[in-house]
Amino acid sequence: MRYLVFSDTHGHVDTVSQWFPNAPNAVNAVVSAGDFYRDGLALAQQWGLPYYGAQGNNDLEPDSPWHTIWDDGAFRVGVIHSHQWPVHRRLDELTQWGHENGCQIVIFGHSHVRFYQPGVVSLLNPGAVHRPRNGQPPTAVVMDLNPGRTWSLHWIVLSKN
Repeated sequence: MRYLVFSDTHGHVDTVSQWFPNAPNAVNAVVSAGDFYRDGLALAQQWGLPYYGAQGNNDLEPDSPWHTIWDDGAFRVGVIHSHQWPVHRRLDELTQWGHENGCQIVIFGHSHVRFYQPGVVSLLNPGAVHRPRNGQPPTAVVMDLNPGRTWSLHWIVLSKN
């Protein structure tokens, strides 16, 4: 299963929308790690794809989940924005949250900085669609989870508008 993974759109989905028509068969589902939950939901609905998302600190939508956990068949995956924890403890807390929920992969956002740390609980931050930090361009990830319990990441640099 292939997932388009992004975070921190903050209402700016145009760069993601422009990428998708060039690769309409490249993904089977959409994952958004928050800020703004509804952006990911709208794109998934527009493209007719399943959606896994989490609201972030800028969402405050009573009907949107703070996290989502699902079984892919090969992996248990969780998505959470991660603003719940202070920066100096965030990675440890995300790893612990993943362990507590039986996740092999935890996707998160909030920092606006892309990050990947493999492990028993692998951590993935796709970076930010809107206002990435540390001089990084806007990014997303295609995460390919295979039934044989292997997976790969393909970083996408989104064009700025």
